[in-house]
Amino acid sequence: MVIASHAHFAAGISEALSFLGGGAGVDIKVICAFVDGKNDIAQAVADTLAEIPAEDEVLVCTDIFGGSVNNEFTNVVQQRENIHLVTNMNLPLLISLLFSINEPDLAAAIRAAVSTDEVRPKYCNDELAALNADDEDF
Repeated sequence: MVIASHAHFAAGISEALSFLGGGAGVDIKVICAFVDGKNDIAQAVADTLAEIPAEDEVLVCTDIFGGSVNNEFTNVVQQRENIHLVTNMNLPLLISLLFSINEPDLAAAIRAAVSTDEVRPKYCNDELAALNADDEDF
């Protein structure tokens, strides 16, 4: 699994993922782009993927759809097989993906994970209002 972002977001969310998910025995590589003089995202991606055998399936999660980090991986997906790219990552999504990564059909597991309500952002005020409205019915 590769977690990649602008700035230190990838490192922080990877640390939280390891804390909450225990790593689940998954090798997680992190790319923090545009920090500490690391401005060549293409090189960072190439260096990271060079550490992974080409025949291995790789799940890549990036921070922003259409951002430079995601765009670089989008280019790579078109050139290298066995790479699955997910973007707009958040911690609930990463936890779900972490525990799905060894599924026989990884693409199906990813599709299932990204489509669940558990991983989508929620406006808590609306969630509370809905809960309170349900309570009034009793």
